[in-house]
Amino acid sequence: MGSTIVIKDVDEEAYRSLRSEAVKSGLRVGEAASQAFRLWVQQRRLGRLRDVDRLRRAAEVMDRNRAKLTQRKDWSSVEVIRSWRELRRP
Repeated sequence: MGSTIVIKDVDEEAYRSLRSEAVKSGLRVGEAASQAFRLWVQQRRLGRLRDVDRLRRAAEVMDRNRAKLTQRKDWSSVEVIRSWRELRRP
């Protein structure tokens, strides 16, 4: 069981919505609020991992490097992957 926590300046409509959904789900308001807090923190952490501008720049660099490559007729990535799979089989 958690402790009693007072949170000031909570939007009343948001609280009513949370309370309503908690009741529909058979949860106490505190349990629903705890889930909401955990989800909010998780999304913030994932947001930091997914820096869209950084991903876009990395993709541009990969595309430029890929454009510089020439196709080799004596080598097949498909065959390499198949041989790796064969090695991994028990």
